[in-house]
Amino acid sequence: MSSVTEPFFIELVFVNRALSTASPEFTIINHNHPEFENAVRSRADDSVLHVYKDVFYNIPVQVKPSQSMFYVTRGSHIGVVAGWENALNCVLGVAGAVYHEVESVAIGEEKVRIAIDEGRIKMVEPWAFDE
Repeated sequence: MSSVTEPFFIELVFVNRALSTASPEFTIINHNHPEFENAVRSRADDSVLHVYKDVFYNIPVQVKPSQSMFYVTRGSHIGVVAGWENALNCVLGVAGAVYHEVESVAIGEEKVRIAIDEGRIKMVEPWAFDE
């Protein structure tokens, strides 16, 4: 008897509407929601997806002691990332990538939200040309 593997499809995305330092306020976005595809595309590995003013951004699930922290406001994924390798994955191949090292997740998240307020945030496909 042979088994057939069905393709894996994401049907739900959990999004936190609160600051990472506050109690979580999760919203579930299902595959029928108009922002579903954007939410799926926005989520980075090992991160919790957050949303502020309809902009999705990532916050790391775990930060190791002495691990560098970066925030990315123009990259293939945006938000706060733990470790240079993860930051590099967000900016490699992105023309005009914007990222900076910060001392904590909270400071990085504040910088991301300021960039959202000022309209200075953009998720870009790597190796793509801006129009």
